[in-house]
Amino acid sequence: MDAYQHVNNVSWAAYLQEARAQMFAFRLRGTPGESLLGSVVVARSRFWYQRPLVVRPEPLIAHTWISELRAAAITVECELRDDEGIDGPAYCRGRTVLAAFDFAADRLRRLTPGETGVLEAFLEAPEPAPG
Repeated sequence: MDAYQHVNNVSWAAYLQEARAQMFAFRLRGTPGESLLGSVVVARSRFWYQRPLVVRPEPLIAHTWISELRAAAITVECELRDDEGIDGPAYCRGRTVLAAFDFAADRLRRLTPGETGVLEAFLEAPEPAPG
């Protein structure tokens, strides 16, 4: 919480990162996409802060999906809301481009057909950027 008595905008980046990490950790383990765990880097992130959130005991719901797959990149989107319904604006939306990376070779790498196949199950249309 910041001096304005609401969750600071820097905290939202951490919340969106956690939602992304949870999606990958729970959905990719035991699949051909498991090779992506620990082998992607953030290439770009964009956030839209839509309304303030004051500290409260109730959790937020994160809806996280993949909106685009490219040869070496995965675009992940996330909305943080009060509930899973679509009524009313989200508190925050984020769009992050992840790049597959080969740390041993110190360079980007292409997604494998197995990784792409698993990730396609999470494809949803991209949301238009707010205002």
